[in-house]
Amino acid sequence: MPNLISRGIFNLLFGSKRKAFASLPGPPPGILGTAGDFLGASPWDVCARYGREYGGVTLIWMGPNPGLVLNDPALIAEVYESPRRMEFEKGNISEQIRPTVTNDTVFIAKLSEDWAERRQMEPMAQPWSSDWLAEQVVPMQAAISESVDALLKEGVHDLTPALRRLTFDAFSVATVGEKMPDQVFEDFMLLAKGADARIQAKLPLKFVKPPKGFDEAKARFYGQFADRVRAARKHPKPHAVDTLSWMLRENPGMDDQMLAHLLGGTFYGGAFSSSVTLVGAFHQLQKHPDAEARLAAEAAALAEGPLSIGKLAGAKWVEAVVLEALRVLPAVRVMTRTPSKDAELAGVTLPAGAMIMISNQHLHRDPAHWPEPDTFKPERWLDGGVARDPLGSGYFFPFGRGPRACTGADFAMLYLKTAVATIAARVKVHVDSTEPFEEGFFFGVVLPKGVTGKLIAREAQASRGVQARSA
Repeated sequence: MPNLISRGIFNLLFGSKRKAFASLPGPPPGILGTAGDFLGASPWDVCARYGREYGGVTLIWMGPNPGLVLNDPALIAEVYESPRRMEFEKGNISEQIRPTVTNDTVFIAKLSEDWAERRQMEPMAQPWSSDWLAEQVVPMQAAISESVDALLKEGVHDLTPALRRLTFDAFSVATVGEKMPDQVFEDFMLLAKGADARIQAKLPLKFVKPPKGFDEAKARFYGQFADRVRAARKHPKPHAVDTLSWMLRENPGMDDQMLAHLLGGTFYGGAFSSSVTLVGAFHQLQKHPDAEARLAAEAAALAEGPLSIGKLAGAKWVEAVVLEALRVLPAVRVMTRTPSKDAELAGVTLPAGAMIMISNQHLHRDPAHWPEPDTFKPERWLDGGVARDPLGSGYFFPFGRGPRACTGADFAMLYLKTAVATIAARVKVHVDSTEPFEEGFFFGVVLPKGVTGKLIAREAQASRGVQARSA
């Protein structure tokens, strides 16, 4: 908390401005406003603390500029879902990642401009997307199994980068029908690091330089997809089920460059968030052996014969594990909006450009809504739990809320269920420590640090048990 002198200076300089917001609770501002609360602390932890201390609305000050932290489901719905949502654009994240992605991606498009047009071009917005989705289970399962076999040979892993590459490879198979070369993954990571430097910069973005080789990596990365589009037009595969082949069959008039950009953007839209969700899930399962054993049994039953979207739909424990991981440890925990012009919200008038921070961490663990909120309990999603708290509802929105929620949420859920089922059937993921892991931040996504472990083949695990009983 700022000291009395700091608070006095703020009031001296901006006291008249502060009066218009006197109806709202919040921490007392100092010379830096309340920005000091966020220095050295995770923004999602600060937002969650504000929810506990001040309730659904917290007034913050970014220097002399007022803003809000929202932990109220109704106000969040007003910003995300009501007709008023058109008044609120995404915050700085659109500009921060712009050099890494392309102008064809829906992620950085403005609601007031071409967002609706861009959204209609996305693969998951197509009328055939559910049919395409159903066809991804088998190829992704094969890719994940192949990656697991490779990881089994390597011993101890830092699970975050290991599962990130596994996820990237599975996304590649779904997107272009095959795993992509190491160079493509390396370019993907270099571009992500360039965006992350801008996201975490303390300086104006014009002073943030991209990493060495950034432009060349961008040309190579999106060029890989452009090459595949051209090759697929020359030699179409009538029965291929990857996104590229499906888009060319159903939308043959789409511009080649736009299609290449959409395909490349898929990875930035979900590879980081999906992989860290897997890390969180297996970390929590290590702490709850009964839940892990139940998952292994259901996954083993699923492994009897080819996996399918129908079998996954009946795998309620797999789904419950995924949903609980998304509740306890959502990959994206802070989202921002800003009014494009002066806007009334929470009983005050926010000036254009004001910061609105929306975090799901407090609401995902609100004790007034969730019994034992800090405990990993997949069973809470059984017997009507999914209907009580569907994705995108007031107390559960790991993919955001409303029309501008993550466009790939359905694909992400299918991938996560496929990955959890496939991995659990083949191996036990042994995590070295069940202590809370350190959380960083990368590309707008929570970054688990120090989650090391190894994969133990289920067959080897069973044989060791037989040997122990014989002894």
